[in-house]
Order: sequence, then structure tokens, then C-alpha cells
Amino acid sequence: MTRKVRLLLDTSYCLFLIRTRALAARRAFEAYQPGEIAVSSLTVAALMAAAQRSRAPMHNQRALEQFLLPLVVVDFDADAARWLGRSGGAAGWGGAQAAHPLLLAAQALSLNVPLMSAQPELYAGIDGVSVHVGPGVAEQAQPSPAALSTAYADAHTIRLTGSHDLSLTLLGDWLHAENPALRFAAANVGSLPGLMALLRREAHLAGSHLFDADTGDFNVGPARRLLAPQGLHVVVLGFVARVQGMLVAPGNPRRIGGLADLARDDVTFVNRQSGAGTRILLDYHLRRLGIAPTQVRGYTREESSHLAVATAVAQGAADCGLGIQAAAQALRLDFIPVAEERFDLVIPVEYIESALLAPLLALLRRRDPAFCARVTALGGYDTQPMGRVMAEV
Repeated sequence: MTRKVRLLLDTSYCLFLIRTRALAARRAFEAYQPGEIAVSSLTVAALMAAAQRSRAPMHNQRALEQFLLPLVVVDFDADAARWLGRSGGAAGWGGAQAAHPLLLAAQALSLNVPLMSAQPELYAGIDGVSVHVGPGVAEQAQPSPAALSTAYADAHTIRLTGSHDLSLTLLGDWLHAENPALRFAAANVGSLPGLMALLRREAHLAGSHLFDADTGDFNVGPARRLLAPQGLHVVVLGFVARVQGMLVAPGNPRRIGGLADLARDDVTFVNRQSGAGTRILLDYHLRRLGIAPTQVRGYTREESSHLAVATAVAQGAADCGLGIQAAAQALRLDFIPVAEERFDLVIPVEYIESALLAPLLALLRRRDPAFCARVTALGGYDTQPMGRVMAEV
């Protein structure tokens, strides 16, 4: 039966489908015949455990059974175990939190099929495995302010808002593995809206990579100008340095060399949303190059994350986009470096010594070598800034 399998859904994408019932996914799967889409027995076990831990175990158990009806469940067999030995040795085990993705990657390799995931960054550094972003993930709606406020009220939830970065998923998973009672909830709204969310007390911290043209630095100037006059004093805590660049199709068929090529008539671009640090970085470079936004085909098409931009390029909807190297690596795109930037965590001083954030800050300050290795494996990251206080404003 497993000889007919063409696709393996990972645990993160199964959870995404169960929670969102994404219409885009159902349409995409119509191209497959019965028996061609599979899930691992490991995923089934994880989903069952999640259902049993939920507030409505009976209801969620029935929902899980309905979800699994059209899918093939494949066991983790001896062949998968042999692949695990190879992929685990190549990637580095990196602690217990890395084991589940390694197991699923090994199973996909043993079946010679791609993995479909909602979190492709989990498989960074695992050689040979083909990982696709599941239909509907890039289009998932961002939480409303009301939803943010509800989650924020949870005494065991660390709420982060602001810019998107793939390493934040690893940070949340690592933190939860060390502190199972804690939840780490991130909303991708862009760097500027993230700082504004701090003013509205909708988050405990914000991810930001706002370039300050006046100083050449990141985040400190914008925080001083936007937050301090409103009476909100913050600590700008270093997290990672990362590389931003042009995401292009494999082989770079348009022969794009850099941002100057956005003025070409035969190049279609996909942009980030207004307020995103990447959008601000783009506008800065366009001004330096003397290129007006109206000259850029696709400037008005906006996506809310680096993975959404990468997905648009991978699907041929655009020739290029500006994004981080890790997004290009996750979707097997070519990458043309443009600039290095610092991605910081902006934290109100009232929370910097709080019991809620203490485990997170301890993790960042000790710069766990295994965690840093997993972040670096995503591609284009430097963890030297992690845990360093860049400024208090």
C-alpha cells in the first residue's frame, strides 16, 4: 500500500489543517488519488496525545478520526530507521525537540516522497529531504487585536508580535520543551505594527529589524522616537543577525543580479506589507538607486511573511522578492545577498524582570550551543547578538 504514497503530511501541517480546515488545501489535494497522501504513525500518536490533553478530548478525538479517514497511516519501519541513522548523524540531534522532525524526515526519505509542512524551518540542516509549504499556510489570516488581547491575558503565554522570522518557531519550541507550562505565541504583523502593539499592551515583546538610515543601526532609533515619547521605556535585546536578499527561482532564469533589476520591464516582484522592516529596507535601497515604486512591477502585491514571499516565487507567481536567506533555503530557491541586518527583541522594562519572561531571557543569555546550531542551520544567521542588551531607551 505504501508504494502508492506520493506525499507525507507532517505533524505541524496536520494540526494546521485540523484547526483551520483550509479550503486551499482541500482543493490542492483533489489532484491526488486515494491512498497517495499519507501520515506517519508518529504523527498520529502525537495528534492523539494532543487531543487527550485538550479541554475537549472526546470531541477532538472524533475530529481526529474523521481527519484521518482519507489518509494512509504508514509505520516507522526498519527502512525508516536506517534513514534516521543517516539524517540524524548529518544534521546533529540538537536535543529532544529536534527528534520528531528528524523521525518524519527519515520516514519521508525512506518512502522517497516530499514532506508537506506548516513549519519547513524544522527540517533545516537535514540533507536530502524535500519539504514543501502546505497549501493555505502562507494565506493564513493574522490574529485580530481582540485575539491578541485574549491570548495576552493567559498568564502562561508569552505573546510576541512584530516581524516574521523563521527562528522564532525554533525559539518557541525550545522554550516549551524546557518549560512545558509555557506557551510562546507569535503574530507576524511587521516591525512597526509590532512596536505599536507594545504601546497598546497587546504583547510582552516585539521582534524588530527596523533600519535607521540616520545612524546605520537597527531598532534603537525607531524605539527612541516612537515609544519613549509615549512613556514606554524598553530594552532592545539582541537575538540574531541575518542576511536579507533577493529570492529567485532555482537557476535564476531571469538573470536577476540585485535590486537594480527591479526597474526592468520583464521582472515581476512580490513585496512585503507596509510597516514590515523588509519593506522599509526595500524602500531605502530603491531611493538610493533612484527607482520609484511605480517602476517596480508587483510593488503593490503584499505578503505578510518571508515564507509567503518565498512561496509566491516558488510557485511562479513572481520572479523575485526580498526576504531572508532562511526562507530561500527552506523552499530550495536561489538567493542573492543584499544586506545584513540585526533582528532584535524589544521588551518593555516592566516585563524584563518578570517571572513570565525569565525562562526566555535565561535561554537567550546562555546562548545554548545546540539551540544556536539549529538556528544557524536555517541559513544566513549569526547568533552572536543573542542575549546582548543593545540599548535601553
